[in-house]
Amino acid sequence: MKKTTVLATFASILVACGESAEKEGVPPSATANIEREASVKSLLYNPETQLYIWKPDYDYTKKQNIAATNDIRNVDSLIKGLNERTENVFLQKHSLRGDTIYTFIEDSKYLTEQMGSTGAELYIADVVLNLTEAPGVNVVSIKMEAGSHAETGTFTKRNFIKYKTLKE
Repeated sequence: MKKTTVLATFASILVACGESAEKEGVPPSATANIEREASVKSLLYNPETQLYIWKPDYDYTKKQNIAATNDIRNVDSLIKGLNERTENVFLQKHSLRGDTIYTFIEDSKYLTEQMGSTGAELYIADVVLNLTEAPGVNVVSIKMEAGSHAETGTFTKRNFIKYKTLKE
């Protein structure tokens, strides 16, 4: 009981000190920054305003983000959105030549070995359906270390015509 009271008092003092430090313009601790960023990120996550045009689903449907503006129809914004939505896979742009965007996934183990065949297909559909919405992009090349469920490839929207648009 004594330990609980001491810990509660100590925690109250730390919170009070942190609040007064912020008011005085003293930067909060690194831990407080991390907690604040996580809190802000959770508040900002709204699938209707994320950086994507299409959201494919396991039942071979795709839903359009009606809140998407023309401002996000560029490869950098769309890649950022893909990386925000898929925590364990990090897509990177290598180059853009002609109508093809060349991308790579440096650590593809999660995608190729742990998401399963359907999860890997869904991720690649997500990448291709979104990046081909950027002006001038018709082809997406994804380079990665091959695994059981996915490998390097070059894709167009035609590879994912089985994904039907859901009507609102």
